[in-house]
Amino acid sequence: MVTYKRDYKKENEIWKGASPAQKEKAFSMTQNFTMIDGKAYSTSTGEDITDRIHTEAVISAPQRQGVHIKQALREHEEENGGYVFAFFNVMHELNERFPTLTQSDLARLMFIGTYISYNEGESKHCYLRHAGNGVAINKKSLAELVGMSRNKYSEFYKRLIDNDVIKELSEGIAVNPTIFYRGENLESVKENYQYTRLFRKTARELYEKFNGQTIKKLGVIYAILPYVNFNYNIVCNNPQQVVNGKIDTMKLSDLANRLNYENYRNLLKTMREIRYNDQPVFKFVDEGKDRRNSYIIVNPNVIYAGNGKHLGAIKILFDM
Repeated sequence: MVTYKRDYKKENEIWKGASPAQKEKAFSMTQNFTMIDGKAYSTSTGEDITDRIHTEAVISAPQRQGVHIKQALREHEEENGGYVFAFFNVMHELNERFPTLTQSDLARLMFIGTYISYNEGESKHCYLRHAGNGVAINKKSLAELVGMSRNKYSEFYKRLIDNDVIKELSEGIAVNPTIFYRGENLESVKENYQYTRLFRKTARELYEKFNGQTIKKLGVIYAILPYVNFNYNIVCNNPQQVVNGKIDTMKLSDLANRLNYENYRNLLKTMREIRYNDQPVFKFVDEGKDRRNSYIIVNPNVIYAGNGKHLGAIKILFDM
């Protein structure tokens, strides 16, 4: 007797994405077959339809592929500790929005953003909470978390307040939801900003590795967000372009100018030194002998905005 192992969760997702006509076809099939020795036979034609009787066979191949892509994306999110949404203005330097924050401040801000709570209520605010136990992070415990001296932390905390990054409310320290957010109803908080996933486990481990004298280097990750293509994680001049052949890649020298580096070699050195789990965070693709013309791909274990369709191909580049 032949038995089949059903993946009911996957079938349910496929079923939800099916059109009314496809659902009607599936239902019709279940009413017009008979089982003999574990196989399904059509009552009208007598043909063996065992392989077609499950939902997967009724739904189109692209829909089935879509479910696999979503599943791979969820697994990727879980492997990297979940994520928060990081918001930014496309093709606008971050210093336009945060005029008094330094590159080191941006690195710390990226780290702090991974500690926001999940928003389940009517309030748009996400509050700083300790990982695991959910205890509120206050001004004192935030100082311990970021690992700064008392004087430097006091100045940094004031800059966060002045740049409208955080505010002190009765429930705790609230983070501006148009900077970092966890929860549903993105449309209600994002205003005119675009967003990407910032993975919590990765960002925290990078911060632990670079905290101290080298913290400024880590700020590069946050600084390049406005230039990373939504689908391909390539630093480019048109991040919202979804057609691969139409992406206008940004040269390393141009990125250096945007990030206010006097010499592109300094930016190249900094980006090469940032590694995670023995992988580079930035992959350089050389065009000719002049490194200034190189373009850059960002490791999707750190940030990723796409729908998962190209995720596998991007990840392979960092395993090579």
